[in-house]
Amino acid sequence: MCGIVASYHRAGRNIPTEKVILSMLDELRFRGPDEKSVFGNQNVFLGHTRLSIIDLQTGSQPLFNENRSVAAILNGEIYNFIELRDQLQREGHTFKTASDTEVIVHLYEDHGEGLFKYLNGMFSIVIYDLKENLLLVGRDRMGEKPLLYSDSPERFLCASEVKALLKFPDLSRELDNNAVAAYLNALYVPAPLSIFKSIRKLEPAHYLKVTQNGTQKIKYWNPEFSIDRNLSEEDIAGEFINIFNDSVKNKMVSDVPLGAFLSGGIDSSAVVAFMASNSTRPIKTFSVGFDAEINELPFAKKVAERYKTDHTEIIIQSDIQDLLPEVVRYYDEPFADNSNIPTWLISKEARKHVKVILTGDGGDELFAGYGSYITQRYYSNSRVLSKLMSTVDRASTALTGKTCLDWSYPFQSNKGAVQHWLSIKECFNESEIMRLCKFPFESPRRLLSGQPFLEIGSDDPLSVAYAHDFNYYLPDDLLKKVDMASMGNSLETRTPFLDYRLVEFSMKIAPELKVKNNQSKYLLKKALTEFLPRDILYREKQGFGAPIGGWIHGPLKETAQDALSGGCKLEGFLNREQIKEVVDNVYSESSQDWRADHKLWVLFMFELWMREYA
Repeated sequence: MCGIVASYHRAGRNIPTEKVILSMLDELRFRGPDEKSVFGNQNVFLGHTRLSIIDLQTGSQPLFNENRSVAAILNGEIYNFIELRDQLQREGHTFKTASDTEVIVHLYEDHGEGLFKYLNGMFSIVIYDLKENLLLVGRDRMGEKPLLYSDSPERFLCASEVKALLKFPDLSRELDNNAVAAYLNALYVPAPLSIFKSIRKLEPAHYLKVTQNGTQKIKYWNPEFSIDRNLSEEDIAGEFINIFNDSVKNKMVSDVPLGAFLSGGIDSSAVVAFMASNSTRPIKTFSVGFDAEINELPFAKKVAERYKTDHTEIIIQSDIQDLLPEVVRYYDEPFADNSNIPTWLISKEARKHVKVILTGDGGDELFAGYGSYITQRYYSNSRVLSKLMSTVDRASTALTGKTCLDWSYPFQSNKGAVQHWLSIKECFNESEIMRLCKFPFESPRRLLSGQPFLEIGSDDPLSVAYAHDFNYYLPDDLLKKVDMASMGNSLETRTPFLDYRLVEFSMKIAPELKVKNNQSKYLLKKALTEFLPRDILYREKQGFGAPIGGWIHGPLKETAQDALSGGCKLEGFLNREQIKEVVDNVYSESSQDWRADHKLWVLFMFELWMREYA
């Protein structure tokens, strides 16, 4: 895992110096504390910071092809690089290192822009063709690794983080109104937006082609998902085990110590189970708890004992005040998913022991792990009918153990299903945002439902929920959270559930099978019966979050109130009366808004971010 920076100048003036590139790389030092390098050629600079994981001795970047006409830098890991290298060697290519990055330059020689479809990995990549004077800038299929860029007629810049781009002289820090509105709605800024107008995020499964004539954006992965209702439950379970085991196995390739985050939930427990079966040594596992308020440690311990892992428990106390500025500063965009706090802390502890961690992220989206998917399953345009169907099926499940209305699942288009799902996911709704903001903005719901990078291939109620989560919530919230928290502590994370082969397979599964008998993750639980204890498989999902209510009514009460008092930075963008209303709703005994605590947290995080960056 590393940090990357690249610049490409078209106008032949204002070309940055190596000193500027080095200052940008300094902002990525936690991503790559082991090494820093810069390569310059005419109008192009490539910069790289390295966290050494594969090929510790000879993996310095950029890496070149045989005649040094192609250079590449990589942030991430190419999991199938050994197979690719063997094939490329048979075709006559010569390798000078054992690094996964070197396969990229040789793939480019053979396949040009088509190289990305051969890669199984998590990555952001920059390839520089010296003969053609062009850059290719690509991002992995699911968006595990970030890639941000700034493009103008004079120059193109890209980097692993916003803060690195902000070190470039004269780059505008004007906020993007649409990004602010989307953040208030969703708790994060969705791609292709960034919080700054001058910076954009490259969407997953895309690459940019940068030349003197401009920049093109091209999608390289566009699978045709088609639900196969002929797949039996047994077929699905067997195929899942085969793909998942191979995914875990290839993500364990490392020249440094590795371990796993273990929450005690199904997904992380499954990762640990398959890691243990593919290792001759005890797996190092790490779990976190918040005193008695949010504590899954007993469940994690049960899995650790079953698989005889080398287990570490972390108890987070309530002294959170000193940690918040550090986390907000590193995240470099407003971000209000409160689980970034425990993720940051568990990453910090894990880094004392290992350099690489496997996680269970993605399992909920692939196999319908959220309770809200059950609600979505019964959605119809009639609220009364939706409620009636849900009630009948819950009664049937309680009496017989099975639902009775599977036959009624709506396979056809349901126009309100998208809006229903977005209403479930939102914090501030659009009317509240209109009252809050002093500026015009585009509808966040439109931004969060239009132009998806991944077409799911079905528009039934559950499929549109999966589509939203795959296209926005997963890459821009969950994966960003884990990437920033881990890389802020110089720790690499890998996600076996997001192997693109498993994603493609999961999209063939009928949605009504993923949520069956009013059970989330029905199929995943069935597939893992032999691997995990029943009380892990069938316990109530708790989620990996932080006790926001306890914090803002306890140790953070005065801090939050002071931060959002008169004269705060937010008043440059948001109306004072509405800010005060949000604060008053939290500390008023008569408030009926169940999202009140989260709304305050969204504004509180935005204010702390503004003090660092605006």
